[in-house]
Amino acid sequence: MIRILSFALLIFGTSPVLFAQSWDLRKDEDGIKVYTKVNDGHPFDSFKAEMKINLTVPEITKFLKHMDEHPEAFPDTKEIRILERPNDSTQIQYALTDAPWPVSDRDGIYKLVFQYNKKTGQLVTKAKALPTYLPEIEDVVRIALSDTYWIATPIDEKSIKLEYIVHADPGGNIPEWLANTAAVDVPFDTFINIRKALAP
Repeated sequence: MIRILSFALLIFGTSPVLFAQSWDLRKDEDGIKVYTKVNDGHPFDSFKAEMKINLTVPEITKFLKHMDEHPEAFPDTKEIRILERPNDSTQIQYALTDAPWPVSDRDGIYKLVFQYNKKTGQLVTKAKALPTYLPEIEDVVRIALSDTYWIATPIDEKSIKLEYIVHADPGGNIPEWLANTAAVDVPFDTFINIRKALAP
């Protein structure tokens, strides 16, 4: 059942609320730390994952700009498709995730914005859900709310600190306990998959 949250917790956007409160460490394993925090007035926890990885900022930038070439990195994702690249720092993409019967699959359209700080070498990738960008598909729940950052900060010439911060609402009828369990498992599995794909 955790699969139903995989997609909703892998979507992109921005919100100051993600940085406004303290985080609780929920998992510290294999060089990956996962934190969560309760959001006042909202049933679903936000999460933050972080790890050191032997990649450069240009390498992780390439990965984030071409996630359609690495759908296996994102748990239970059936499809990632780039819809539009209006410029080198912006893209719009579609993603579809598989959900266990009898729960409906989820999909979403997202605008990603890549911001590179030439002085510090840091990359911040943020995005926003665009739920009306394409017509909805029958029997598929469209993701309407997502807030996320991917932050890559150089440690040295060969490694970075990677942070992945998300607040999302998967929509539909999903138990809070299930969503909040996935808030730990999904980011951890995503980081494991990224490490396998890019820095084995």
